[in-house]
Amino acid sequence: MDTAVSTSTVPATSPWLRIKHWLTHLSLRQVFVLVVAVGLLAPGVIFTLLMLEWRRHELTLQFRAEQERVLETLALGLRQPLWDLSLNAGQPLVDTAMKDARIVSVQVDGTFPGEPFIAVSLPERRQGVVTHLSRPVHFGDQIIGKVTITFDDGDLRRRLAAQGREYVLLIGVMLVVSLLLILLLLDSRFLVPLRRLSEQARALTNHEAPPGTVWTREDEIGDLGRQLEWARGELHRLFGELNDKNEALEQDIVERVQTEEALRASEAKYRELFVSNLDGICVVDMDGRVQDANPAMLALLGVPSAALVGRPMSQFVAEDWRSYDDHMMQHRVLVDGHCNEYEIELYRPSAGLLPVSAKGVLMRDVDGRAIGIWRILRDLTERKAAAQRMELAAKVFDNTAEAIMVIAPDNRITSVNRAFTDILGYHADEIVGQPSSVLRDPSVETRVYEEINANYTNGGAWQGEVPFRRKSGGVFTAWAQINVVRDVTGRIGDVVLLIRDISDAKAAQERILHLARFDALTVLPNRAYFRELAEEAIAEAHRHGVHRALLFVDLDHFKTINDSLGHDVGDQLLKEVASRLNDALRAGDAVGRLGGDEFVILLRNLDSGEDASYVASRVLERLARPFVVDEHELVVTPSLGIALYPEDGEDYDTLVRNADAAMYHAKEHGRNTFRFYTADMNARAREILAVENQLRRALERDEFVLHYQPQVAMSSGAIVGVEALIRWRHPERGLIGPMQFIPIAEERGLIGDIGEWVLREACRQNRAWQDEGLPPIEVAVNLSAMQFYRRDLAEDITGILKETGLDARWLALEVTESVIVQDVESTIATLAALKAMGLKLAIDDFGTGYSSLSYLKRFKVDKLKVDRSFVMDIPGDADDSAITRAVVNLARNLGLQVIAEGVETPEQWSFLKQEGCDEVQGYLVSPPLPAIDLANRLARGAWTLQG
Repeated sequence: MDTAVSTSTVPATSPWLRIKHWLTHLSLRQVFVLVVAVGLLAPGVIFTLLMLEWRRHELTLQFRAEQERVLETLALGLRQPLWDLSLNAGQPLVDTAMKDARIVSVQVDGTFPGEPFIAVSLPERRQGVVTHLSRPVHFGDQIIGKVTITFDDGDLRRRLAAQGREYVLLIGVMLVVSLLLILLLLDSRFLVPLRRLSEQARALTNHEAPPGTVWTREDEIGDLGRQLEWARGELHRLFGELNDKNEALEQDIVERVQTEEALRASEAKYRELFVSNLDGICVVDMDGRVQDANPAMLALLGVPSAALVGRPMSQFVAEDWRSYDDHMMQHRVLVDGHCNEYEIELYRPSAGLLPVSAKGVLMRDVDGRAIGIWRILRDLTERKAAAQRMELAAKVFDNTAEAIMVIAPDNRITSVNRAFTDILGYHADEIVGQPSSVLRDPSVETRVYEEINANYTNGGAWQGEVPFRRKSGGVFTAWAQINVVRDVTGRIGDVVLLIRDISDAKAAQERILHLARFDALTVLPNRAYFRELAEEAIAEAHRHGVHRALLFVDLDHFKTINDSLGHDVGDQLLKEVASRLNDALRAGDAVGRLGGDEFVILLRNLDSGEDASYVASRVLERLARPFVVDEHELVVTPSLGIALYPEDGEDYDTLVRNADAAMYHAKEHGRNTFRFYTADMNARAREILAVENQLRRALERDEFVLHYQPQVAMSSGAIVGVEALIRWRHPERGLIGPMQFIPIAEERGLIGDIGEWVLREACRQNRAWQDEGLPPIEVAVNLSAMQFYRRDLAEDITGILKETGLDARWLALEVTESVIVQDVESTIATLAALKAMGLKLAIDDFGTGYSSLSYLKRFKVDKLKVDRSFVMDIPGDADDSAITRAVVNLARNLGLQVIAEGVETPEQWSFLKQEGCDEVQGYLVSPPLPAIDLANRLARGAWTLQG
């Protein structure tokens, strides 16, 4: 009950008196609210500030720890990519780190000056104060780089702000709840209880359910209040249960109505499909009696519905086919649930027998029990008529002047006519039953015939020029017309080919075309045809976003030779120059003659602009040798200009003009050289040539060194072999990995001498280890394609083994899969010769090339080496795991050993061991080591997996 304090008017003589006067005019409820609010608010604010400061400190420490952990993880993961300078191996690690939204940028610096090894930045993530953390990348005791990560604390600030809002909200809720409790206390203890009892009684009378009231008084009013509250609660519960039941009932009614509507709609659609289907369909029960039939079935049998429904379906099957039809129903449909299409005859009471194709599908109820069979019948009259027409066509088939052959669906020739024998030389008994592929020209790629097959398979017919091979082995060009014969179901039956020999007409056409396209003197593409080739190459490069290059070649002082020795000598010289230019080109490149002594070369396959300098150098080398023409020894030097697409021009005319300008620039710099149109390319070309010159002197200066990576047997943990890996101790750039100089050595023909040095040094070092008393192990050496296909390879290896004193059984040779499949017969002979010496042979990078498994069993090898690209993501990647498992099983079945490279984690080790891999190598075992470190490792004995 609110109590008002009445006071006389008192002059406000001081702030305290004014406050006291204000307090005396407050009601009891207001005083309670004021006291409780002040009493709760002050501790709540202090508590909130303390909690916020503690939480800020905790989140800040957590954020710093996470920064250090990310930095340490990235520094460890980039150790190997920085050592190998492998951007492809390092970029995925950086991309994974950048998935953390708190990281603004990652920069990985190597030991070489210049641009960073990897740099990724997302400045839009910067929302607060950034922190730069760096850590060096160690490889052993050597620092090989540095990782710098920029973190943004925007996320930390947001979390602290959110925490503050939560605490403020908590204090507010506590204050409100406390005030409500005080009001309830006042209402229950100091307001007029009779008024509350009256309100409760009125609520009960009106069937209302006001909020519940807790009575704590022990007097009669409290007892009465509790009784009324109990009555109110029971009434509220009863009303709630009644309302829930009403809602549930209404929902059940709605769902039932919807279900009935869906069933009616489904039944209507089923009936519509059943009635409108063009195939005859009927439903039979488990006794074989017809329950329902669509109009097409009634029309097929020629009977009304009353004559069919209720009768056994077997009565309408021809007597000769009843047992077969019953077998299909009992042993196919009832067992498998359905049957494939089969052919029977129906008996039609009014029209006799009718050939049909039949199918059956078992019907089941909701419990999965069989309740009937769908029977689907299709009229085969038209198909039979078509067969008769084919028989008639066969009479015409054998008397046409064009060669005709018919190919069955299994791609075997089923028949040929007499003209086929005259044109291709095969008699019918020789060719029938043979695959049609015996007529293919072996020089044509298989995909050409596959495209033809796809065209006539999809379109039903095809015509065009196709090369065919005669029985004698000769190849001729024919005009082929191919037509597909389909059955009534739309499936391809036979394929009919009409072949007309157009080789004579084709030869005449090609002679005319050759005269129009090629230079009469040099037999090179003339100006017009070369322009056509170049524009096609430029259009293709535009579509695929790749590079092309034009090389403008001009002979220095050719006019002097022409004027002094005559045009006949000049013409012969141009022919020799054209021949040497063709020899200098790579597969896919083209050279044309623009006129006089001007030639232009089109380079299609460019990985980078520097590749053009390799071809230009080869041209200079080929033309540097003297020419002998009519007893005249002539020396002709060329000047070359190089223009790149799209950097130096996006159309043919611009590229030719810029290449011509670059050619004159070459003449200004002394002739017998080449120049790029851009200064940047010239600088890069000079750099490549500088590396080449340094490589030529590297062997003489003893700048190469071998590191050895251990190969461990998984069964025992013992080191059983090492792989020799070359490094270049450059006098200025330090230790350089093979990826930076081996491609140049291969391109410039230096790989032979380098490979021979690696082989000799590896054998010498292995023998030295054995002389030191270390346990004998295999040393594996990679052979390049140039080494592998040398005729005297076996003799060279024999000489090296004899020179170093190493037993052949301790030398293993590794050849990549892409090398050994280039010339299979030569490969088999080479491998057999090496195997006879007692060497171990391994196929490196197995699974990444294009070898045929049919040849693998013919290769006399001892090991298959699983490429690191498959090992990298096992066991997490299902595809790589399946490929690795397949290689191990393949090797086991062929009696070969398997070694996996690139093993870096215990999970990879466990997976490979479980699958039966024999040996592994990788950074989990050891990085490549200098010879002295490897010797110390061998002296310690077996290697064991840690952790």
